[in-house]
Amino acid sequence: MTTADTARQAHFIQTLYVDKASPGLTQFMELRGGNTAKWRAFMEKDKTILAKKRPWILAVLEQKAEILRRIGRFKEIYPDFREGDIYFCVGVNNSGGTIDDRTVYIGTEVAASDQPHWAVPLVLHEFVHTQQWTQRNKERVLKNEQLLNEYTASHKQLLGKCLEEGMADFIAELVYEQPLAKVNPNGHTAFGLQHEQQIWEAFKKEMYSDVDWKGGWLYAKREIDGQKVSDLGYFVGHQVCKAYYQKAKNKQTAIRYMLGLNLTDENAKRFLEESGYSPEKQAIR
Repeated sequence: MTTADTARQAHFIQTLYVDKASPGLTQFMELRGGNTAKWRAFMEKDKTILAKKRPWILAVLEQKAEILRRIGRFKEIYPDFREGDIYFCVGVNNSGGTIDDRTVYIGTEVAASDQPHWAVPLVLHEFVHTQQWTQRNKERVLKNEQLLNEYTASHKQLLGKCLEEGMADFIAELVYEQPLAKVNPNGHTAFGLQHEQQIWEAFKKEMYSDVDWKGGWLYAKREIDGQKVSDLGYFVGHQVCKAYYQKAKNKQTAIRYMLGLNLTDENAKRFLEESGYSPEKQAIR
């Protein structure tokens, strides 16, 4: 903001940010394609938004104690918990949160908000992903062409992907000990609870189809009851996992089973059947 010279702007970004990148920021750049040119363009286009979000981003320091306390809670309900790192980064506006093996990366320029504890449920959601079968076995699968081909061929359908994301939401909710609908009253969970039957009827028609990333269930918007809402597949997965958990006699065993489940298309279908999920039953509980 001190100069309109694009070369000097790029110099500042390179020397003050990129060259001083933490290991996490370096990895995040590799995962999400951040570089000096993209940051310069992003800052120039969205400097007003970045200036507004700056105090919210810095507020994450005040949330550290609560994040660590909740991770301690995670370890209590899931003894097989594996440790990992958390990095809060400022990226190029293309990822609010992602993971790689044991590591969580939060894109604060996307995720930060004026909510007092905006980072806590997001970190917990992403940390659940680091515990799931896919990340625990990622390196082994990637190194073996046959296993990689088998994985690709058996993980095509929408249901499995929604269970993976919904499971992260549900277990994060257990760990946080607050309903996600209350934490984010304008989010997909709150909307889903108000329109569960309609969502389920629409989802059933597509759940065994190959994932269509533009179909609106994941990382995009779906229209239900005249309203377009993002990530309703998360909500469906959340409700299925909740039904399975509520049905289980041993809750810790249920969590271990969910996180250890390889969500192939067949296993996802079986898990749905085992859960006994239906909107009518959920409404009663």
